[in-house]
Amino acid sequence: MTTFHSLTVAKVEPETRDAVTITFAVPDALQAAYAFRPGQHLTLKTRLGNDELRRCYSICRGARPGEISVAVKAIDGGRFSNYARQEIKQGMVLDVMVPQGLFGYQPQPDRRGNYLAIAAGSGITPMLAIVETTLATEPDSLFTVIYGNRSSQSMMFRQALADLKDRYPTRLQLVCLFSQETFDSDLLHGRIDSEKLQALSRTLINFSQFDEAFICGPAAMMDDAETALLALGMAKKSIHLERFNTPGSGVRRTTSVQAQGQTVTVRQDGRDRQVTLTADDESILDAALRQGADLPYACKGGVCATCKCKVLRGNVTMTTNYSLEADELAAGYVLSCQALPITPDVIVDFDAKGMA
Repeated sequence: MTTFHSLTVAKVEPETRDAVTITFAVPDALQAAYAFRPGQHLTLKTRLGNDELRRCYSICRGARPGEISVAVKAIDGGRFSNYARQEIKQGMVLDVMVPQGLFGYQPQPDRRGNYLAIAAGSGITPMLAIVETTLATEPDSLFTVIYGNRSSQSMMFRQALADLKDRYPTRLQLVCLFSQETFDSDLLHGRIDSEKLQALSRTLINFSQFDEAFICGPAAMMDDAETALLALGMAKKSIHLERFNTPGSGVRRTTSVQAQGQTVTVRQDGRDRQVTLTADDESILDAALRQGADLPYACKGGVCATCKCKVLRGNVTMTTNYSLEADELAAGYVLSCQALPITPDVIVDFDAKGMA
């Protein structure tokens, strides 16, 4: 179900020259609705000109009474991100969806774990909430963060990470890599890739000691990091990736499916709606939105899983999937933003309870 609430901007804080943290005030009546698992994201909605824009941004701080924060980094050509950095001010009201997303970890006070976070650039955003909450909740747990940036000036949350290191000096290991700054040690110069992680394993970090690893950043970095961790002895089930997309970076759909003119039944809030696709590459989500349905969605790139639904009848194919796990696929869940019907009489259900 699409659930947006109008939240007031409590403060806007600069992080770098092109990134800000936006904190929303959450009234008492909505505290339960905006409870979140560290690693989840919020979808913000606004209108610019004649266009409705939705963008999802990771929650960047641990839970705090009466507020919730996201970080936004402006990108070239990014209409919403540049609007957020330049125009959103304290006191404004924005439509904010309740927390969504499968990435992250819910810390447990009685657990003793050894965790790893690998991030590049704005990929640090969900990690900050995960690291902060884990260290505060699990007093016997350890966290290692490997964070890559072009330079120290472009590093998001530099002060917040320094504060965490001061608070947990023996439980947090912070390794910062810079690709455009030179150090006495070559180990801290360069990008995060398989070769760099192998070098760190030989001199600084025993990667086989970690119980869980969280990775977020550009796709090539994440693929390299996952490959390296597997080679260094981590189990695949213990490696968790959070992919993000930017406007224009979605995968272009290419398919031989003949879907034009096909009708699909979309079930939402207990009611069925018939939607008709007008092109072979039009997704079920796009067809439904075009015909007036108010369905949940954010990125439309197969990344955030906000548009997840369950196939009750028939078969569909997905052109891209970065967020659903094998057990969810086996249970019939699909991403409606990427779903194309391949059989007649398809029914998809947005009311079906998702898998945890």
